Amino acid sequence: MTTNMIRADIDLRSFYRWAGSRGMISRNAFDPGFAMHCLITESFGRETAPKPFRVIIPRERKSGRGTFYGYAACDADELRDEARTFACPLQSKILPASSIDSKTMPESWRTGQRLGFEVLIRPVVRHARDSDEAGKKMREQDAFQSEAERHAKGEMKRSRAEVYKDWLSDRLARRGARLEEASLKSFQRVRVVRKLRARASEGPDAVMQGTLTVTDPAEFADLVANGVGRHRAYGYGMLLLRPARE
Repeated sequence: MTTNMIRADIDLRSFYRWAGSRGMISRNAFDPGFAMHCLITESFGRETAPKPFRVIIPRERKSGRGTFYGYAACDADELRDEARTFACPLQSKILPASSIDSKTMPESWRTGQRLGFEVLIRPVVRHARDSDEAGKKMREQDAFQSEAERHAKGEMKRSRAEVYKDWLSDRLARRGARLEEASLKSFQRVRVVRKLRARASEGPDAVMQGTLTVTDPAEFADLVANGVGRHRAYGYGMLLLRPARE
């Protein structure tokens, strides 16, 4: 299946106005990933909307512009056609049709190919709730916190960056890539929502940069198209590729 990389400008003022009108902004939390998930699903359709995607909002917001990146099976022309049919006028201002661009990603990758990358991840692990012996109801926990709790106070030797690197390495290895090196570019704890007017949950938000090597071209193509880890429909897990550093 063809994978297209999508890029578009985000009109931040219109984005916040629309999210506020839908009850997505409160004193406690605003989750731009959830808001964008709702926006692109309504504007392009659930099957057509890019996933995974990445919302980049600059710290300096004077320009009023952010950037949207995503991977999709459709191209920019198809997204514009969908938006003409389904997006309301305000939604059309948030991701202006004239700013939507696309390019076709490589159809094949080489075993041993080295690639640089950046990815926004939510490095969580899942545990069965204490009250659920069957393990049907799961809770998410920060991977670093989960490991720290297995040590006595003060005996946790590994850093957050090391834990997250191993978390990422494990998930890449399952999907056709070997992590060569990675660093933690940024970290913060953020509150996210997954349902309108639902209670927000706090968790890790980490940007990792590094270099990987393709070990299984078919699996890696699927990894690029579908993303890394959980919460991929909400702005996490998109691999932004770049030349590998020597």
